[in-house]
Amino acid sequence: MGRRENAVAAGTRQLEALALWLRAQRQRKGISYATMAKTIDYRFTASVLSRAANGHTVPSWRLVEAYTRACDAEAGTAEALRLWKAARWAEENRRRRGGTPQDFQDLAATVDSALTHPQLIESFGQLRRAMIQLRAKEGQPSLSALQHKAGRTPNGRHHRLPKSSLSAILRGEALPSREHVTAFMETMGQSRRKVQRWEMAWDRIAEKGTAPPPTRTSRRHLMPDETTPPAHTARTPAAVVIRIQEAPTTAHSTPDTPAAGNATLKLAVTPGDFDYLRMHGPQTRKRARLTRAWLRPQPPLPPAGYTRAGLPIRNPRRYRTAFTDSTQPPGLPPAVPQGPGVPWGKPPTVETILVKQVRQPRPTPATEPTGGPLPRPGSNATRR
Repeated sequence: MGRRENAVAAGTRQLEALALWLRAQRQRKGISYATMAKTIDYRFTASVLSRAANGHTVPSWRLVEAYTRACDAEAGTAEALRLWKAARWAEENRRRRGGTPQDFQDLAATVDSALTHPQLIESFGQLRRAMIQLRAKEGQPSLSALQHKAGRTPNGRHHRLPKSSLSAILRGEALPSREHVTAFMETMGQSRRKVQRWEMAWDRIAEKGTAPPPTRTSRRHLMPDETTPPAHTARTPAAVVIRIQEAPTTAHSTPDTPAAGNATLKLAVTPGDFDYLRMHGPQTRKRARLTRAWLRPQPPLPPAGYTRAGLPIRNPRRYRTAFTDSTQPPGLPPAVPQGPGVPWGKPPTVETILVKQVRQPRPTPATEPTGGPLPRPGSNATRR
């Protein structure tokens, strides 16, 4: 078993429960962390497995799952997942309410839970906050994992919960549809009864006039008598009129089939949620950032010939003289014209001067200094 472990010093009781449960599994098996690392083929080292049960931070689910497998506790994987989700959610709440006084943290948690209840949600902004909270309670799964878990539509052509759409919804840049809410709640493990409550909440928001905006009009959805898309006219926030083309009557139509024609659907739209998108959208944030950059006081320009740091701008020697075809630097052969349309010619020969290296004679004793010859490196100075 090795040396005894230190006491668990966790910040929340949920994290403490997870750390104690992991230690209990290792003590039940009676193995060391080195043996555990060898059992899982060193996917995690012994030190990493030890830190998973010290209670300082919430370990990842991959680490908790590997710890459980190393202790042969696959039967308790569901319990480990429950404890891990609770510890992660408690740590997230602790981080969010860092500035809340200790006496009001329980009250803040109760109010937050009440405002995200499906029967009390009255706008798409509250629905978005509830979706973020549910995702955090489930351990903050990735968008790709949610897309894969939600599956595809009945025809199999599209995802029920695309990660691009879900990312825009959670960031507040798009409004969720009813199908998105249903797929998200089913992915979060909600029962069918709770999913129906969330669907009723979406219907209640849509009936109050905060329905999603209509889709764009493309050319293939135009009326037969229209050759160009309708111009964008000014719309009041009180109502939006959508024209719908019904299917034409064919020979196989039944008497109950409505006749061909144009129907008009009028939806009441209030600017409540759209104002939120205008104020917190990506374009608004970018425009505000650029405005702050322009309004901030700009430093004066430096004098001519100096940089902003006050250093003089040097003129390198190699750029002082501009050489052309007529003026070549001394010592170089004349330039050879090159390029398309110029016949290739042999470059002019340059006269080569052979320099013979002459070995200098060694000085004689008569020409040596008075003190005698200097000792060679590595030789004995007393030897002559």
